[in-house]
Amino acid sequence: MKKVVTVLCVGLIVFSFLTLAYAQTDPKAKLRAIKPKDFPTEPITFVVVYPAGGGMDVTARLLAKFVEKYIDARVVVENRTGGTGLVGHNYLATQAKNDGYTVGILAGSYFWLDDLLRAQGKWSYKNMEAVAYINEDPNTWVISTEGALKDKSLKEVIDLAKQKPDTIKVAIGVETSSQFLVEDVEMVAGTKFTQVPFQGGAPAIVAMLGNHIDIAGYYYSEYKGHLDAGKARVLGQAGAERSAYFPNTPTFNEALGVNNILWSVWRYAAVPKGVPPERIKYLEQAILAALHDPECVKEFDKLGSKIGPKFLDAKQTDQEVEKQYKASRDFFVKKGRISK
Repeated sequence: MKKVVTVLCVGLIVFSFLTLAYAQTDPKAKLRAIKPKDFPTEPITFVVVYPAGGGMDVTARLLAKFVEKYIDARVVVENRTGGTGLVGHNYLATQAKNDGYTVGILAGSYFWLDDLLRAQGKWSYKNMEAVAYINEDPNTWVISTEGALKDKSLKEVIDLAKQKPDTIKVAIGVETSSQFLVEDVEMVAGTKFTQVPFQGGAPAIVAMLGNHIDIAGYYYSEYKGHLDAGKARVLGQAGAERSAYFPNTPTFNEALGVNNILWSVWRYAAVPKGVPPERIKYLEQAILAALHDPECVKEFDKLGSKIGPKFLDAKQTDQEVEKQYKASRDFFVKKGRISK
């Protein structure tokens, strides 16, 4: 356990050093050197497919603020909502111009979820070309410090669900990653939980704190206050590695001895396929400059959302998109939701 925490601390120190070093290289000069002759000459639009005020919207607006700091153009945020994201995804994949002025700020797992389950073959995740990775927040299971599971570990809770099927109630959002995380755990561990649908994280957290359900399955920023007050405890999280916010909390992969339980809001920037390469490179470097900005890092941290220590350029982001898309597709094939 101490080794894991030490590694996280070392990682954060290295990240701070790299961020400072990047800032000292004058990213504005670098951007001026690679700026296309005719781009940008008008505002760049960051498109968010969810309503104003939500996590994706806040992420886009904060990123836009710092990208503007490094380029000679305005960056505006446009919310194209409807169909829990499908309307906006359809627009980006099939209607938006491929001139570099429209940039989707995407929650990857939900974007390829629409590709796999709702696009009906009209478009694919490949209609969008990666520009840069932003950050991610893993799905978590959180419990009350006064509830029936308060003294149990993640492994013990999963074992209990196996011994006594349908006795542990878990909050989910229908057809969201919180539901698929439960189903993934059931499939891997041979357990059975009772899924209780909620319209969003806030009511689920309230129900969990009132002991009406046993586990709420949402994101850190949604219960940070209750965690700080000692009313809640994070049981486990579905990221690829442990979180700097709760380094003593295991991943589901650790608890189950696997490596494919990965459910998170994985945020990245992408443009419609066909944008000129030099414009993609300029956008990539502008976003990376913003994400390395110490003030940007601080503002994201205040929201309970980490920037770094991982920074991915367009090529690296595309490789990660392929990996995560395949994992999601394999899951839905196993569940019988889609064919091979």
